[in-house]
Amino acid sequence: MNTVNLIGRLTKDPEISFIKVNGENKKMAKYVLAVERMGSKEADFILCSVIDKGAEWIENNIKKASRIGIVGSIHTSTYKKNDISILKTEIKVKEQYFA
Repeated sequence: MNTVNLIGRLTKDPEISFIKVNGENKKMAKYVLAVERMGSKEADFILCSVIDKGAEWIENNIKKASRIGIVGSIHTSTYKKNDISILKTEIKVKEQYFA
């Protein structure tokens, strides 16, 4: 089962754009969530994306440093940059909450 639950703070305001899903334009929000490691002051910086109503909620309610909880799934992809393979890891968000 691919499910992830995280609580953290946005590192900057979310980026809002539009994508085509099944021929229909949908709003998409991307943001980086800073998640503190348990028992440490260090954090991991997690790329997150959400579409449609979730993107609208983010756009209207969440700004830099806002603390939120998310539920989603991990998606990975690879691409080449300067002949080097880059692994991209992103959380596709299904649910978001004020935390």
